[in-house]
Amino acid sequence: MSLFDLLACPVTGETLIPDGDALVTPSGRRYRVQDGVPILTPVADQEITHEHPVTVRKDFEPTIQFVVDSLPKDRRILDLGSGNRDTDDPRVVRMDPMLSPYVDIVGDAHQLPFQDESLDMVYATAVFEHLHHPFEAAREIWRVLRPGGYALVDCNFVFPFHGYPAVYFNASTEGMRQLFEDFRELIVVVPPWQGPSFGIDAILSEYLQAFHPRTPEQHEFAAALRAIREYPLLEYDALLDPAGAERIAAGVTYFGVKQPSEGDSLYPACVLDAWRRREDLQARFPDPALLLDMTTPSPDNLFRWAMSPDADAEAGIVAWRDAVVPWHRSGEAT
Repeated sequence: MSLFDLLACPVTGETLIPDGDALVTPSGRRYRVQDGVPILTPVADQEITHEHPVTVRKDFEPTIQFVVDSLPKDRRILDLGSGNRDTDDPRVVRMDPMLSPYVDIVGDAHQLPFQDESLDMVYATAVFEHLHHPFEAAREIWRVLRPGGYALVDCNFVFPFHGYPAVYFNASTEGMRQLFEDFRELIVVVPPWQGPSFGIDAILSEYLQAFHPRTPEQHEFAAALRAIREYPLLEYDALLDPAGAERIAAGVTYFGVKQPSEGDSLYPACVLDAWRRREDLQARFPDPALLLDMTTPSPDNLFRWAMSPDADAEAGIVAWRDAVVPWHRSGEAT
């Protein structure tokens, strides 16, 4: 099974059938495939213009990479709004509204071109502030995730306007909770790379670009702002208590799980059975669904334990690990 087997018409939800250099629906909608990349935007050939050139990124920020690496090799991960991410991980489907050599599919977050319950995790960074209807996108993420699947999403809060193609909504911690209210919240946090210092520096930079001093006093003021940017602002974030940081954070990260029924989980039954039987695992992983606790310096999770030699005494887990068939977005065996 490849990426193409997971796709659906973003407008009607119909199955997509290959037809030469296109994908077509039974009702006659047609979407082109360019250089192997399906162009599945609801509006044909929509133009997206970035404010600045999009740099090429390799893999994910280390904290997010920890979550991605925790999931077994048969899971399917959507990098929503991936931009130019150059990753070798075959489980990661890179989707962006712009076609580039670094995307696997062109699509719109408001109408995800995937079948219901076809994905295991959706990750979106620096995306939601650019969505004109973010609640629709959150509902789409819920739709395409399997029960037990994860949403890992961040959004700017105190941060300047920055295009791509526009900024529509910024969200606080409470705003993110409202967006993803259908999910079970695992953690909502200000990550280290979205602390107040990041927003302060960005705002001062934008202000200085827009500010044109004329008098000596105004030039002195501009120099004072430039001097503030010379301080180790990121280091000073550590002096703020979490509640204070939330009030002026540059951005907020939401991590939640889709659980329409209590107990819905991506863990196989053998892993959950071991967790229920063993007090040591319950003490180590009070909430097995939590794959990442950004508030601890030594993150760990139940998937990591199950994939490690520490779980070799559990025959059912060993059998499950041996039976895992890696998923590759191209459909190739790995």
